[in-house]
Amino acid sequence: MANKVYKLSLEQLNDIVSDAVTNAIKKLDNLEIVEDEKQNESTEVKVGEFSEEQYKEAIDTMAKNRGAGDEPKVGIFWYNPTLKQLFGVVSHKRTDYLRPNAGGGLITCSEMHEDVWKKEFRKQKYHGGGIGPFKGEYQMKPRGRVFYSPADDQYIIAVGSWIDENQDAIDLIIEEYDLPREKTVVQKASHWDIGQTWAST
Repeated sequence: MANKVYKLSLEQLNDIVSDAVTNAIKKLDNLEIVEDEKQNESTEVKVGEFSEEQYKEAIDTMAKNRGAGDEPKVGIFWYNPTLKQLFGVVSHKRTDYLRPNAGGGLITCSEMHEDVWKKEFRKQKYHGGGIGPFKGEYQMKPRGRVFYSPADDQYIIAVGSWIDENQDAIDLIIEEYDLPREKTVVQKASHWDIGQTWAST
């Protein structure tokens, strides 16, 4: 005799489990639900003082890092022509990379526009009430990437032809990425044109 097969939707299964738990609780006369005491115990954090040597090393390290925030960076961005501002900026210090990691001996961040857009779109949808700049498809907004060429000691702002009518974006990018003007060039390529994707490149 063949075994019978029952098919249940996930919703039906949840209802069955919920009913079973409710009925089991009703049969228990003196039920008291208590919280796990261990969860409520707060772990005390010990408060102490730096040793003289630790303090000196900490101060020395901080002193060495002063002004390092202005170090030139590489990364990706989008540009809002209406508000005249960058958004979705990803930037990393150029010195975070020991060797070229992109074609042509260039250095840039590993993040991709499409992946960053998806992540920010979800955040905006669930935590920002859907309000924000991440609307539609990632390739439909002006975007670009900052590279560094060790061979030429030069920073490259890679953009699409949208830059022709948005020259003011260049200063914003230079400032955002702390790029030295004398070592920075802007280069156009179809990959960063509005509407272009990997499939259409």
